[in-house]
Amino acid sequence: MQAPTRMSTTTVHDLLFTNDCALNTVTEEDKQRSMDLFAAGCANFGLTISTAKTVVMRQPPPSVEYNAHRINFNGAQPKNVETFAYLESMLSCNTRIDDEVAQRILKASQAFSRLQASVWNRHGIHLNTKLKMYKAVISYTLLYGVGT
Repeated sequence: MQAPTRMSTTTVHDLLFTNDCALNTVTEEDKQRSMDLFAAGCANFGLTISTAKTVVMRQPPPSVEYNAHRINFNGAQPKNVETFAYLESMLSCNTRIDDEVAQRILKASQAFSRLQASVWNRHGIHLNTKLKMYKAVISYTLLYGVGT
C-alpha cells in the first residue's frame, strides 16, 4: 500500500536553491503535479527551468515493463532517458537501492583505506583533526558516493 505523496510549498522553495534537483514520485500524475508546482515556484522567483537539461527517468518495479512517461512543463516535454548523472553518481532505470548503497559503502571503504596510513595511524595528528578528516571525507563519500 502506497501513501499519497504531496509536495509542499516549503519543499518547492527549498528546491529553488539547488544546482541539481530530482523529484521522486510514485505515479505519473504525482510527477506531473510536482513538475507543475516546481515550475510555478520558479516562475514566482523569476527563475527558468532549462528544457535542454531537464530529463525524466522512470524506475519501474522489476515485474513491470519500462515505458516512458509523458510529463510536460511550460509547454515542453522533457526528454525521457534510461540513465543520467546525479550528484556524481550514474543512475539508471535499472538502479536498485541495494546496489547503490553497496557501491557507496565500497567507495567510503576505499577512501578510509587510503587515509589509514597517512592519517589514522599517525600519532602526531590530534584526534580532533582525525575526526574532522573523517567527517569531511568518509561521511561525504557515503552520502554522495564520490571518489576522493
